[in-house]
Amino acid sequence: MDLGSTVVACVGAGVVPALLPYLPEDMVKFLNVGSISISFGTHIWVGSVAGLTMFRTLKRRTFGNVQSKLFPKYATMNTACSFVALATFLHLRNLSPTDAITVLRSTLEGGALVTCLFSNLLNSIYFIPATTNLMFLLHKRERELGLEDQVGVMSPLKGDPNATEEDKKTLKNFGIHHGLSMMMALASVASCGAYLYYIAKNVSF
Repeated sequence: MDLGSTVVACVGAGVVPALLPYLPEDMVKFLNVGSISISFGTHIWVGSVAGLTMFRTLKRRTFGNVQSKLFPKYATMNTACSFVALATFLHLRNLSPTDAITVLRSTLEGGALVTCLFSNLLNSIYFIPATTNLMFLLHKRERELGLEDQVGVMSPLKGDPNATEEDKKTLKNFGIHHGLSMMMALASVASCGAYLYYIAKNVSF
């Protein structure tokens, strides 16, 4: 998925607010809890179980190729889910635009939903595509230098005597972008967790 796919997914999610007035309140609550739960579960699965399993099983370049297909979908879905969660939250509160801004700025649950949306959006639009492009540049140089592709290791360019200054710059940029992308993901999963905690505090059985 590229930027166009992200836009299409977000536009699709953007239809939700127009439909909410026609849905029963319990269905809107279901959409709210369901969307944030899907996002939270996706982060946990992709960031820990699936990611670590693939890293320890697949050769590095194969792992990178899989991630280049998986992560855009992962970020786009999380962005759409975050938008649905925010839209349903505001609808359930029946807030005016001014009151909505106040609630989003001054409450745990509002701040969590905004953080979740923007961190996922930044990953979708910039950090994941940029990191992927830098990864493919590293793969190309590794093949040109005949470097071995192994399981569970970082780029062999880092310690290779034939690596150029440009290679080192690319490695550094990859590390920076990858790290920032991970920070966006951590911000999103933490925000999802905070919002789910808010929901749990208000549930009675």
